[in-house]
Amino acid sequence: MSHPGLVARGKPRLTVVRGSHAPIVAEPPPDWRRMAAAVLSCTHELNHHLLDQRWVRVDEVLRERRELLSGLARMSLDAQARGCVRALEQAADESEAAVYAMMGRAPRRQ
Repeated sequence: MSHPGLVARGKPRLTVVRGSHAPIVAEPPPDWRRMAAAVLSCTHELNHHLLDQRWVRVDEVLRERRELLSGLARMSLDAQARGCVRALEQAADESEAAVYAMMGRAPRRQ
């Protein structure tokens, strides 16, 4: 006879307390990830406009990218997201300086 308070020693066992047979659905990425993807998309579009020398479109895409970045900066973000936003902003600053140098103009400051 065993005592109810004693646990038999040996291999530990995992007990499932609650579960489901339904498939696990991945959560959609947070909004900041979608906005960051839009910033990268703008950068890709910017590249095409630069190669084709469509300078008016270059200005529009630069402005759009800055608006997306400022929207990202206003969001409530965790540490990982803030680091991504800082990296995106730094990359945007560097690419804008290069673009404006190619265009023979001084970079805009907002």
